[in-house]
Amino acid sequence: MTADSIRPDRLPADLLAEAFDHHQTGGFEEAEALYRRIQVIEPAWAEALHRHGLLVAQLGRLEQADRLLGWASASASADAEAAVNHGKILRALQKAEAAARSFRRALTLSPALLTALEGLGHAERENGNAEAAAGSYGRAALFGAGPALLHQWGAALDVIGRTEEAAEALHRSARIDPTVPSVAVRLAMILHRMGHDEEAAGWYRRALVLQPGHRDARRALFDTIPAAGKLPPEP
Repeated sequence: MTADSIRPDRLPADLLAEAFDHHQTGGFEEAEALYRRIQVIEPAWAEALHRHGLLVAQLGRLEQADRLLGWASASASADAEAAVNHGKILRALQKAEAAARSFRRALTLSPALLTALEGLGHAERENGNAEAAAGSYGRAALFGAGPALLHQWGAALDVIGRTEEAAEALHRSARIDPTVPSVAVRLAMILHRMGHDEEAAGWYRRALVLQPGHRDARRALFDTIPAAGKLPPEP
């Protein structure tokens, strides 16, 4: 820390800028000392609490990050990103119900925030609420979701019995990224249940091309669709 950093007359905004510079360049001890100093001067400053929480999370101190980000997101001046990051920490701590509340708080501040919608979907899934998870993933998909989110959406739709919609979501995921074996396998399973065995066999074959050692795909293709034709060779 520089001599200028410890001047007692420095403004909190200047201290925060310096702390963030240290944080971004790997000076974690210097950054944390400055974040702590800011908290003495401005204990309820949401932005400082948020950045301090991200730092301690990066250092693996998740319980402390939970406290700091909780204080940050509860502040009247908090933005949606603080609530999203708090939700992520709560998920990492396996507190799915609390995480869902944090993501909902973010959505009250920014209803179209993709990271909040996606996080809420994950938290609801982890909380055993597949229908709510599907709803959140579906809302996220309206704002340009990527292949991983479409995969999650398809899986959630499948769990709640909306089979055709699940197949469509998984088709969309595979069109964007055709290299994910688990998408191909899940889609094949759904298509087989729908009675589309020939198309299902094609997706099982694709999974085996992408991952030749995928035992579930090989077994499903051999056992449930015996007329599917020649399997790829064993790896």
